[in-house]
Formats: sequence, C-alpha cells, structure tokens
Amino acid sequence: MSEYSRSNATFKNYAISLGILVAILLAMAFVVATRRGEHIPSVDYRPDIDVLREAADYPVTVPDEDLVDQGWTPTSSILDVTGPVHWSVGFATAEDSHARLIQSDDDPASVVSDSVEDAEPVGTVAVGGREWEHYDSADWGALVLLEDDVTLVVAGSADVDELAHLAGGLTTDPAGSD
Repeated sequence: MSEYSRSNATFKNYAISLGILVAILLAMAFVVATRRGEHIPSVDYRPDIDVLREAADYPVTVPDEDLVDQGWTPTSSILDVTGPVHWSVGFATAEDSHARLIQSDDDPASVVSDSVEDAEPVGTVAVGGREWEHYDSADWGALVLLEDDVTLVVAGSADVDELAHLAGGLTTDPAGSD
C-alpha cells in the first residue's frame, strides 16, 4: 500500500509557496532599504548667470560655487529678461530646508512683497559688512537688501542662520554694469 497522503502533499506545496513569497518580500525590502535616501534633482544655474550678465544693467550677484560642496543643492533657476530683469535660484539647504535668491531690477516694493510672503519686518541682520532687512513669520523668512539698481532677496523656509549663510555666500561682479 502506498503511504501517500494528500495532506502531506498540500503542506509541502504550501511550504514551498510560502518560502517563495518570503524570498520575494525580503528582496523587495532590501531594494527599498538601499534606496531610502532622498534624491533631490539638481539644476545647473550657470547658463542663466551668463544670460543675466548680458541682460542686466547692474552688477550681477551670484551664489558661491562652494555652497554645493557644503551640501546645498540648486533645485531651480528661473530667469525672465522680457521686462524688468528677474532671476530666482532655489536651493535645498544642508539642513533639509529651502532657500532662494531673488534678484530683480523691478520696483523694489513689488519684489519685496512678492518674495517675503506673509513675513513681517523684525529688524536687520549684518552679513558681509552689509545690513540686510530681516523679515520673519512662523514658516517663512527673508533677508532683503535694496541696492541702487537692484533688489536682492534671500528667502525661504530655512532659518535665519541658513538665509544669512546664503547671503554671505553671494558675490557681486561688475559684468552687468558695462
């Protein structure tokens, strides 16, 4: 007589199926665990700087290249030269916040009101030997510098120290003032 039992065959197939499913789940967990780090896409804003230098009638201010080495990732660059020259370059900061530089020769009051959102003026911050007006709210901050021909705004969800770090990493060249 045969010792074959239908219940044994079912348990064996069940164990094989369960083993295959566990192997698939472990493989999926491994893939997810190794890809856990956030990937922030970066942009190259240098071509916009070249166009800005040609279009602007004022000295152009640009972020220092060392910011990237310090963990800052450029995430956006928007340049409009059709009317008043307006350039905005955004960064993911080293502390996982966001900050951007806005540079425009448009009406200063308009540039400031568009850039500081609902933040209110709270004083000044000295950065690089210049006094920047400090705006702050619960979730947004800004540093504003009104120059003769251009308005500079460093704004974002980053804290004032990171905004000051970005402002301190700006260099102005006379290329646009020719």
